[in-house]
Amino acid sequence: FAVTLADGGARLVVSDWGGNGVTVVDRAGWRVLGEVPTGPVLGPRSEAAGAHPTALAAQPGTPLVWVADANLDRIVAVDTQTLKAVRALDDAPYPGAPPGSYPDALAIAQGRLFVANAGNDDVAVYDLASGRRAALIPTGWYPTALAVHGDALYVVSAKGLGSGPNLRHQWVGDFMHGLLQKVDLRDLPAQAGAWTAQTLHDDGFARAQRARRTAANARAAGWLRAHIRHVVFILRENKTFDENFGDYAAAGHWADPGLDLYGPKQLPNLYAMAAHGALFVNFYADGEVTSQGHQWTTAGSDSDFLQRTWPLYYSDRGYIANSGWTQSLKPDAPGARNPYAIYTNLSALGHWSNPWITYPGRLFLFNDLLAHQVSFEDFGEFAARNKIGDISPALRAHLAMNYPAWDRMILDTQRARVFDDWVHAHAKALPRVIYIWLPDDHTAGRAACTASPDSYVADNDQATAEVIHTLSMLPGWKHTLVLITEDDAQSGADHIDAHRTFAVALGPWVKPGAQVAEHLSQVDLLRTIEAVADIPPMSQWDAGAHVLDGIWRTAPDTAPVPVLPMQVAMRRNAGTCPADSPFRHWPIEHVPGADHIAWNDLPGARSYTPTALLKISGPEQMRQEWLASKGPAAYAALLTRLRAMAAQQKRPLQSLIAGDAGD
Repeated sequence: FAVTLADGGARLVVSDWGGNGVTVVDRAGWRVLGEVPTGPVLGPRSEAAGAHPTALAAQPGTPLVWVADANLDRIVAVDTQTLKAVRALDDAPYPGAPPGSYPDALAIAQGRLFVANAGNDDVAVYDLASGRRAALIPTGWYPTALAVHGDALYVVSAKGLGSGPNLRHQWVGDFMHGLLQKVDLRDLPAQAGAWTAQTLHDDGFARAQRARRTAANARAAGWLRAHIRHVVFILRENKTFDENFGDYAAAGHWADPGLDLYGPKQLPNLYAMAAHGALFVNFYADGEVTSQGHQWTTAGSDSDFLQRTWPLYYSDRGYIANSGWTQSLKPDAPGARNPYAIYTNLSALGHWSNPWITYPGRLFLFNDLLAHQVSFEDFGEFAARNKIGDISPALRAHLAMNYPAWDRMILDTQRARVFDDWVHAHAKALPRVIYIWLPDDHTAGRAACTASPDSYVADNDQATAEVIHTLSMLPGWKHTLVLITEDDAQSGADHIDAHRTFAVALGPWVKPGAQVAEHLSQVDLLRTIEAVADIPPMSQWDAGAHVLDGIWRTAPDTAPVPVLPMQVAMRRNAGTCPADSPFRHWPIEHVPGADHIAWNDLPGARSYTPTALLKISGPEQMRQEWLASKGPAAYAALLTRLRAMAAQQKRPLQSLIAGDAGD
């Protein structure tokens, strides 16, 4: 990850990002002197996450080099002469905090060690003599580089000031611009206390904030554990709030009908669930894209490795596999698209990726549940592997092996049938936690001979309802809570923020028609699952999240949840179908207003293979879905309307591209 000169230039030190420490090299002799572990030594079958050594800083006048262990939230001093770790600083924001600071840049000046904490949006300042933290300096979003010159500290924050409304359907991965910040270190002694207080408060880490949240969460968790025995988490793919709920009149100013793509026609069951359950209207995805989203919903964080590498994958230049996922690196090889192979037959994938290096410090919800002997079943979500790619037998016992993973040729209603069969076989002993991935509302755009976007979304809606209906027919339904959300919000526009999506809570104890306007995100759902299971949080972010409260009714309504009929005819995209395509006999989707236009001449036309679909940027996903669902005229009208909105708000287009939230 990094290299620095040390010991007066006699040695080079290299941080081993995928290893567990640093390598020390004799510069003159050009030979390796040794490797120095800065975290626990891990063997090939180790299941723990790595230390993720990142940035380095040599301490002048000494043989010491400081190493940032991003996954462990600590800074370790390595003596390059003795080849030993001799000192360590705890980089947690408060005593006993779980991981999440993600230190990934260092600088030394004026007897101080400056540490950029990407996870906490701050720079920690340590006194090198005493090792005490002198201050926290607030920064932009995700600081990743530091430099000191004279009395100035320069900080680069990779995600700048975050996101805002993406009214021109800018992809969230494109329109968060970096930020360069200058801090006058002459102000540090006088401002240390105020800066530290501001930083802790902004992150929710101030002592009083933590005390209030702990008390509120304890009350909420107590109610949950007295009334809820089973929590079912359903994860879907990629939609903003406005994209799905823009036409939901009950949401009022939280919804923008002009940005709605899929409404009650495609989503009759989701709209009914929002009316009969609790709809979270001020709810956000914590990451930008799929590979992050699945770590946030399973770990309450995403690792620094994943944050830095997902843009390489999304660049579509073939450099790496999708960070965090086990998949074939040769997607066109025979058998590589087997949706069951990632659990049952890795050899079918040929040369495949092992995402071990991407794991955050305390791994995932499933590992946490397993460690605390809480029953669970995983339908389709990834599972942690060891360094050589194996899933432990204990974890494997909780994976639904016959549940298909990512594959656009398999409909979610087929997945729902697999779940239905499993539930009826386990109805008398349902696990405490059930995690279900229903990914087809991602759609396949206009890819030839795949289901049309409207068909995928409608089928996903039907499958979600079928899963919940099955649960509602069981004796344990009275004490079940269902949580539904999307993994990210990258494929649509939203008039409030490009990270805004939705969540729905449903179950006998959920107050019908409840609408929650509190600012919440995916980690609040995860914290609620942990509260039901009575297990500890895994990161600073689920530790600082809220257990859901205020949406409960005084007496349960155990009536079965109906499945509303699908209002969209199942159709496929135009194009030549392979002989084994499950959709080859479906009628072709009619594109409104495009009778005279050749399919491949539509704006932005591209063809994709099923395994390449995760690489499509958000704007391209949205363009394809709007064109396929509503046609070129409607898409052009949307663009015109968005430009008018920008003019009405008296903001330059560039400010929208830069993510300036404004009003």
